[in-house]
Order: sequence, then structure tokens, then C-alpha cells
Amino acid sequence: MTDETHDLPTFHVLALSGGGYRALYTATILKEFEQVLGRPIASHFDLICGTSAGGLLALGLASEIPASELKSLFEDQGPKIFNTRNFARRRLGSLSRAKHSNAGLRSVLEERFGTTTMGDLKHRVLIPAVNYTTGRGQFFKTPHHPTFEMDYRMSLVNVALATSAAPVYFPSVRNERGVFVDGGLVGNAPGLFGLHEVRTFLAPKQDVRIRVLAIGTMTVGATVSGGRDLDQGIIGWGSSLFDLVISAQESSVDYMLAQSLGDCYLKIDDQVTPQQSGDVKALDDVSEASTNTLRDRGAAAAQRALGDSRFKPFRLHHAARPTFYHGPNKNSEDL
Repeated sequence: MTDETHDLPTFHVLALSGGGYRALYTATILKEFEQVLGRPIASHFDLICGTSAGGLLALGLASEIPASELKSLFEDQGPKIFNTRNFARRRLGSLSRAKHSNAGLRSVLEERFGTTTMGDLKHRVLIPAVNYTTGRGQFFKTPHHPTFEMDYRMSLVNVALATSAAPVYFPSVRNERGVFVDGGLVGNAPGLFGLHEVRTFLAPKQDVRIRVLAIGTMTVGATVSGGRDLDQGIIGWGSSLFDLVISAQESSVDYMLAQSLGDCYLKIDDQVTPQQSGDVKALDDVSEASTNTLRDRGAAAAQRALGDSRFKPFRLHHAARPTFYHGPNKNSEDL
């Protein structure tokens, strides 16, 4: 983890935002990067953080699944993942049931990840979720610190379901650790958590250089119309409340990371144009228009980033083998 031009130890963090089907934009960028770099994306980063759909991508990258396959997973399996319930339940939708069952998502995850656990991964990850049992944020991690003694037994399927259980869109999920809802409620843009992880657990009290590469899911600002009735209840807010939470988080985290890291921070994202806003506004729109917009804008964003001078250090960096303290990949005797 030594910088290519300086002796200061360097940690590179990849942060992948949540955004439902809009993560196809992220997956497209990752696929283009991997083609150019000629090696797994995970090998260029010392920590991969991902929330919700970004968490699915993070777990896939840490499993060294080719980014091209992760992109295809969204394109090919999107309709199965976002399988709107039958008509009777659709009518009740926003009142008493989540819009989608998570059966399709679970099936896709089981087919892709099988019985792989967090302890089987060879790259460090951090996946935010919200533990609805305790009312607190919970961060599933590989065992890259002596005190991380439980998460390594979690299956990737259960971690992915926990971080992506978006309120209104998908049901909450129960696993051996409690009841969980979407990590977007606590950190849709997980780069700040990645920065904290390095400073607190990977290199505490050390003089190190930290770079963060954050990839969004096409910014869709959740704003209010000038003519809207401001006295809204549950039905009036609907899914827009969740959209507002993640939109506000994205901008706040972007500001703080830019202030903290300066040129050591690179955010890849695109503002939605008025013409394309209808294509990608919904987190669960798997239409041809949405797919084309996300895929085309992702390819353009990747080309733009590859030419950005701030991307060069990420291109050159080769992460050292992580130290794991528990599980099947344990390689340290420290307790």
C-alpha cells in the first residue's frame, strides 16, 4: 500500500452508492474500467464500500466476479429483481405492502453468490445497513480487524438482502443478526465510512495518504414543486421520502469528502438532464429507456474519468494482500 511516487503509506477506497436499478450506471463504469485496467477492480483498492445496490456490486467485486458479469446481472435480471407484485397487492402497494417482493432478488443473489460468506472474500469490504431490531446503523465487514469476530460467518446473500431492503420498495429482512432495512438510510454514499474505517481500524494513529474514488448512480435531486401542497401525510410522501433521504446524504458526503481530501477524492456521477429525468427517476424502472440512458451515460462517464488526472493514482495502485484475523482466510496470529 505504498504510493508509487512517495514513501507515505497509501490506502485507496472505492465507494459505491445505492440507487436501485440505477446501479446499472455504476456497473457500466466498473466494466469499462476493468477492460482498460486488464485486472480485477478489487486489486486496485484496499477497501471496497457499497450501499444497497452498490453493496451488491461491492460484494461481487470482492468476489472477483468480472464487472462485465455484474453489469449483465442488472441488465438481464432487472425485471426479475424488481418483480412488482400481482394486481391485488399492487392496489394495496404503498398502503400495506412493499412494492416488490424480495423473492426475485434472493433468487438472483443465491444463483450468483451461492453459499459464499464474508470470510471467504479475499478483499476488504464494508457494507452499511440499518439494524431495525436495535434502531442503529450496522456495518458488515470482512474480518480485517481483530475485533471483527462475527460478520465473517454471514453469507453474502444475507448481507446483500440486508443492505438493499429499501423501505416501500422491498420488505425488511430477518437473518441471524436481527431485522434489517436498507443501508441507504444511514449512508447511501459510503465514502465517508470508508475514510473513517481506514483512519480508525486499518491505519490508526498513522500518517497515511487516503484516496477515495466514489461512483454515484446518476444524481436525481429530490426537490419539491413550487405548487405542491406542503401538508403531506404517508400517502403524499410515498417513496419520495426515501428518495429525499438518499439525495440529501449524497450531497452532504460529497461536500465533506471534497473538503477533507481535496485532490485525493474523485467523484464520478452525472446530473440527469431534463430530457432523461423521466427515464431514471424511479429506483425500480427497468424499462428500455432507463436501461439505454444508464448504460450510455455510464460509458461516457467512464471515458471521462479515465482521462482525469485524479484517476491515474487509482490506475497505478496495486493493493497489498489484506490481513484477516478470523475465518477461512485468516492469515494473522494476532488476537
